[in-house]
Amino acid sequence: MAQQREVTLYGKLADPLGAMVRVDGGEREERVSAIRVRVAALEPRLGELLCDPRVRVCIDGTMATDGVLVEAGRSVEFIPVVSGG
Repeated sequence: MAQQREVTLYGKLADPLGAMVRVDGGEREERVSAIRVRVAALEPRLGELLCDPRVRVCIDGTMATDGVLVEAGRSVEFIPVVSGG
């Protein structure tokens, strides 16, 4: 049976489904971009928010880009841009 990957969402990204979502693929190494696509597919509004190029990703607390390979068991967090002054 496929293991799921837990993904943490912050700010407005958490509004559609909550702060923690699960997607397939947790048992294998994969690129951040693949994880982003699967999370975006969970809910149309979330998909729109994740398409914003300013949304950042952290892997085990370290900022990463969509091309980074994420090993099984690593934490993944998507963080929206925060505006204000």
